[in-house]
Amino acid sequence: MKMKAFQHTVPGRKSGGEMSRRRFFRQSGAAALSTMLLSSCDNLLDKIIPPKKDNRDKTLAFFGDSLTAGTGGTRPFGEWVGDVFTERPVFSDGINGQVSLSIAVRQGGIPITLSVEGGKFNGAKPVVVTKISTWFLSTWLDEDVYSRTGTLAGVKCTITRKFLPDVGERYLVEPVLRTDTELTAETPAEEPVDTEIPDDSVFELDDATRLRTATQILWYGRNDIGEGKPVDGILSAIKSSIDYITEPRRYLVLGIMLASSEHKGTDGFAKVTALNDELAMLYRDSYVGMTPPTDSEMNDIGFTPTAEDSEDIAKGVFPHRMRAPNPTDQIHLNNFGYKIIANRVVKKIRDLKY
Repeated sequence: MKMKAFQHTVPGRKSGGEMSRRRFFRQSGAAALSTMLLSSCDNLLDKIIPPKKDNRDKTLAFFGDSLTAGTGGTRPFGEWVGDVFTERPVFSDGINGQVSLSIAVRQGGIPITLSVEGGKFNGAKPVVVTKISTWFLSTWLDEDVYSRTGTLAGVKCTITRKFLPDVGERYLVEPVLRTDTELTAETPAEEPVDTEIPDDSVFELDDATRLRTATQILWYGRNDIGEGKPVDGILSAIKSSIDYITEPRRYLVLGIMLASSEHKGTDGFAKVTALNDELAMLYRDSYVGMTPPTDSEMNDIGFTPTAEDSEDIAKGVFPHRMRAPNPTDQIHLNNFGYKIIANRVVKKIRDLKY
């Protein structure tokens, strides 16, 4: 005969199953109450001690050559990035045809020194620069006028690169007269007529000084490669620029764009790829590659590749339909191409919390 298991029950005490259920509800209730109290405390703490605000400079500063200027597209490259970060100011400084040294000077990483005719200012009149450490506003591509403001020998002034008839390229510096709202007892309306400018005086660029705290996007080197200049010059210029940025530094280094003719199997491809590999190794997460667009990247901008586009991509270069409309231009991009690079920059800025 099968014996029934004997269960001893203490008077006034519930069974084990009932005990488990009661304990569960009691503990669940306590946990819920604790969660409510913690949430209330968190909200109270937020009111007493507000979350720390991000007081960093929000400016996105782009320095480079014609790629930064957006040649081949409809506007400067940085503005495509600015379309995403609408609350952030965008500063773009790209000059066609310039090499890394000149770009690094405009950015501030490499100082400018100069001497002027007569060794002094002549009132408010422009004075001719007779010697300059780097022709940082020069380009062989055009004769346009380029100018920047800054300080020379303690005097606020403008430096201008222009072409003069029968003379050629000249650099001039001209004092900037202060406005009525800027005048004080210490700042007269006009600079002293005979302010001396010692030889090899430093010219401090306003933009370079102001943007040291910005997030900087540096796109150097394409023209160095095209002119056969040493790779060391590119690396040195980039390093100088990064060292100049205020700590904690926020910057991105963009790789060298391959020309459409520098596809796999060419010497150009090997040289540029080797340099980009070195940049990637040096700057790691802060490096933005120039590899051809992926399917997902093209899909994101609404670009459907043709068979010819796919052939270009397989060769390791940006497709022709993402290049400048001028068929002789093998370097620059059109809006599709710039959007691809802009999206890569946007992702890096977000990933690095810049």
